[in-house]
Amino acid sequence: MSTILRAAFLTSCLALGACATTTGRPFDSAAASHFVDGKTSESEVRSALGEPETVQDRGDGSVMWVYSASESKGSVRDYIPFAGASNHPTMQALSLVFDRRGVLESHTAMQTR
Repeated sequence: MSTILRAAFLTSCLALGACATTTGRPFDSAAASHFVDGKTSESEVRSALGEPETVQDRGDGSVMWVYSASESKGSVRDYIPFAGASNHPTMQALSLVFDRRGVLESHTAMQTR
């Protein structure tokens, strides 16, 4: 294998190893842990986390807000057959339901690392 071909191969491997995919916008899970059903308001959540990624009208006067983010980092091993992939995506999601008064009715959080 020529030196130029070898250099091109190594450069490709390094470029592929640096690949990362991010969707959504990470949010402060520590701030979210302080939300209290029946007490926390929409404005308090918006102040702590910013605008939600998704807002869904539930048809009964309540709304559901969703915050979510995921990140997947690649490594060179992910592209070599039988080398054992090392890609372990991280994800966080938070769904909050507010009643018609804008008070938190229920919420669910999930995080993987």
